[in-house]
Amino acid sequence: MAADPEPPIRALDAVIRVADAPARLEESTASFLQSRGVEGEDLEAMLSAGADRMLVYRKLVHNRITHAIRDFIPRALALRTRERTREDVAAFMEAHAVRSPYLRDAPREFVEWVEPRWRADPEVPGHLHDLARHELLALDVRNDPRGGEPATGLPVALDRALRFDGSARRVSYAYAVHRLSSDADASAPEHAPTHLLVYRDAKAKVRYLELTAFAAAVLDELLVRSATVTVGLQRACERLAEPLTDERLATAAELLADLVERGVMLGAEP
Repeated sequence: MAADPEPPIRALDAVIRVADAPARLEESTASFLQSRGVEGEDLEAMLSAGADRMLVYRKLVHNRITHAIRDFIPRALALRTRERTREDVAAFMEAHAVRSPYLRDAPREFVEWVEPRWRADPEVPGHLHDLARHELLALDVRNDPRGGEPATGLPVALDRALRFDGSARRVSYAYAVHRLSSDADASAPEHAPTHLLVYRDAKAKVRYLELTAFAAAVLDELLVRSATVTVGLQRACERLAEPLTDERLATAAELLADLVERGVMLGAEP
């Protein structure tokens, strides 16, 4: 178990994270620091440095994180004012902060944390969180070192799992955000359950394949859960409360053939 940080470190952490830290420091810097256990020579040194210097550090940290988030989800944040974004980041820092040591992980942690906050705010467009997730996903697929693996050379077998391209992802949204233009499109997308297979093609371009509810359920089993073909099809139909008919088998066969042609399905696992 890690030891508790020294009081000056704990106080500086509070300066950075506590939402009302600027107001409380302005009211009484000494009281704020003492409430974090700072005393004696440490208190004198921090008081000598002054509240303004500590708040400059707070601003630098918040700005660095805000800029990283904006770099990763620019289209989503274009629908938020800068003031609202600063408020979101301040609330995120106080409640959660960045757990990863890598700045590149800050946008994902923020998007995961901010969902209930945005959902509860009537001023936030309903599709904003889906759009933020979609922007992060596009970057993930584009930069994933996996992908482009060779085919297994084995035909589909009902008792085997299937191998898929390493860049492939399955995602569902409440809004069809993938249909928005690549520019800062402020229009509202269709509010409809949307299922996608996202992958990187042979030319390293991110592609989006819209899926039916059945195709999405099948890929959740075969791609995400690595079920065998038989088990995956059975579970997919159970999930939709439908029987596994010859028609469904034919639809699944067409889906897999299409994915082979796209270079997404690489054959049966050895």
